[in-house]
Amino acid sequence: MNELQAYFEELAERWDGLQSPNRREVLRGLLSDYAPLSDDCSAILEVGTGTGALMSCLRECAPDACVISVDLAFEMLHRARQRERDALLVQADAHYLPFARIACVGAGFDWVICHNSFPHFADKPAALLSLASVLRPGGYMLILHDSSRERVNEIHSGGANAIRNDLLPDIGETYRMLVEAGFEGVIVEDGLDRYVATGWRPREP
Repeated sequence: MNELQAYFEELAERWDGLQSPNRREVLRGLLSDYAPLSDDCSAILEVGTGTGALMSCLRECAPDACVISVDLAFEMLHRARQRERDALLVQADAHYLPFARIACVGAGFDWVICHNSFPHFADKPAALLSLASVLRPGGYMLILHDSSRERVNEIHSGGANAIRNDLLPDIGETYRMLVEAGFEGVIVEDGLDRYVATGWRPREP
């Protein structure tokens, strides 16, 4: 177990108590801009589910989709299971995804969503390539944070050793990494209450 996993295993018990009372409404608002993309969505990969707060929001947004949620920490997934008894949960590292034999994925995921997890990828370019590899052609990558880059980096840099260097890149760097990973239509936004980056995997010629 590496230092980052150990940190989140220990944090899991306290995590929900650290969240704001209106967290569900905040997450719904974060997803609302992408609701039009959900019409033909059949499979979603959520990376870094934590205790599963986003899972029910994804089911509301794309009720017919198969949602698979992964996290590095077993204890986070244990609490996600208590929240959603029928959830499809996998303990996995974003850099090494085990989805070749999962039937509902078929030709790939329609969405890959990294919610509040992107800073924790040790090798962000490699992780983006890994995530792109499980997206179907035309599928969307969504990097979502319900805080600004400044706020995320302030929290992490002042936190435990395990996350002190887990920072959100600036807009230009995130844009470059997504383009170099093969994504098209890349948009990166750093707002007062959110940091989002989106792009899609090109369709085959």
